[in-house]
Amino acid sequence: MPEYLKALHERFTRETSQAKIILRERDKILARLRGRLGKSQRILLLHLLDLEDDLRDQTSLDSFLSGIRLARGIEQELGEIPPYSFDDENEEQARKRNGGDSQCKRNS
Repeated sequence: MPEYLKALHERFTRETSQAKIILRERDKILARLRGRLGKSQRILLLHLLDLEDDLRDQTSLDSFLSGIRLARGIEQELGEIPPYSFDDENEEQARKRNGGDSQCKRNS
């Protein structure tokens, strides 16, 4: 992923108060588990948590990128002259199915 997209993501992504509450709860549970697990089990747990964090970060970045792509697509559609029309596209497809009959009109 290009570094400028990561920078944009960091600039516009804010941790919500609900996310902070969830992270604090996770940390409390992790602290309780650490005391009950052996060293090898703690290592596995920490590795799992690292993977979870990586997955959450990647999912957030992917979602952000999808939003940018969506906004770009909307901007391109709004800039088209004439603007895209779902009805016109359906009418054109109906004409093609009917052998290009120009008398094929949409019901209004």
